[in-house]
Order: sequence, then structure tokens, then C-alpha cells
Amino acid sequence: MASIRHGGGVGDRSPRVRWNPPEFPLRAAAEDILRDCVRELGLAGIVHDLHVSIDLGNRDDHAYIEWNTHDHCAARLSFAVGNFVTRDRRRAWARTWGRRAGLPPLMPRQFSPRSFAEACLHELSHIKDDHEAGVDLSSCPEADREAFNELWNVWIDGRLHRRGLPSMTRGERRRVYARTLKHIPGYASRGERIFRALWSADHLRPAELRAYLDELRAGGTAARGAARHRTTRTARSAR
Repeated sequence: MASIRHGGGVGDRSPRVRWNPPEFPLRAAAEDILRDCVRELGLAGIVHDLHVSIDLGNRDDHAYIEWNTHDHCAARLSFAVGNFVTRDRRRAWARTWGRRAGLPPLMPRQFSPRSFAEACLHELSHIKDDHEAGVDLSSCPEADREAFNELWNVWIDGRLHRRGLPSMTRGERRRVYARTLKHIPGYASRGERIFRALWSADHLRPAELRAYLDELRAGGTAARGAARHRTTRTARSAR
């Protein structure tokens, strides 16, 4: 898969991409996918600088993005090295390298464009939602951020899935959602309904996302049209 789709077009402005480590062996192929994802989400010309950090010691698929909520020109993406290979490869690493010292070999033929596109599209969708709808984590109390972020993750993956783009499947996202939110008192009675609503939603405002969390926490239906004020400058979202 050379690209995720025929996105972009004449006049698109690709961001400058800086890698850490700069000699990452999958950099060339991965950067093509990253730029393709920027175009696919309509962020070309909005995001000008991307700093990409690779955690070579993490064979999982953790990823997160950080950006300034008042200026979307730059973002920092961090990826565990498992994002660059298939799920089967990650499982094989766990079996053969789980108890070994050092890192498994990483060769260009192991690169999975789809796996990396899934991670890029998801993380970049966070900054797209902030740019277009003002959704971010900065106004949430620290204690609410993990739960709010997971509601946001469901909404993102549902939209990507409906567009036919690389994303977590419904079942995969559902398992992460349950693992993250099952401790909240209202989860047992309302968690599944809220998951279905988020997975199928196209347009949500920040107050609507917050209302779903309030509904889980308090058991009531919060006002959906409440205003929201952002008080800090940096947002960080993870999948």
C-alpha cells in the first residue's frame, strides 16, 4: 500500500518532519505515510512542523500527540516502535523477545503501512478536532482526562472506520473503552449506549463530549449546550 488514498492535491503544503532518532531504519517509508495522512485529514497548510519521536524500547503500539491549543502549526508525535509493524509481528516479538535483553531487529521489509497509517490518522485527528471544533483536554480536570480522552478516541475511530480509512476495529476500540472506563459508577448501565452513540457520531462539540462523561459519572443527562473555556496552552492525547 503506497498510500492510504489519493488524498491531497496541487497546492498542498507538506509539513517539515523531524525524526528522533534521525537514523530510524523505517523513516523513509513511514514519512511518506505520515505526509499522506496529513493530506487526507485536510491538515496540509495548517500543521507546518511535525516532530516525530520513536520509542525503540517499546514494542507495543502506544502513541500520543502533543500540540499548542492556541497554535496548530506544530505538533509532537510519539510512537512506540510496534506501531510500524503488524499486530502479528508484535505478537511474535512478545513470544520471542519478551524475556530477552535488547531489541528485536527492525528491517524495512517488516514495515506495515496500514498499521502506521492507523496510528497517524488517529493521533492527527486529535489536532484536527481541536482546530475545527475546539476539542482538547486542557480544560478537563486532571482526574477526568483519561476518561474524556477515551470517549474522544471512540468518536475518532468511528469516523475513520466509516470513511474506510485505517483504524481500530469496533471490537478493538470497544475493549479499550471497557478497560479504561469500567471503574466509573455509571458504566454498567450506560457505557454501552454511550459507546454506540460516540461510534456513530459525525459532529460533536466539546460540551457534548463532556456531557457523556458527566452522564457516566453522575448518572444524569448533563446539559449538552454548555459553554467551555480553555485555560491551559498544551493538549496531549493518546490512543
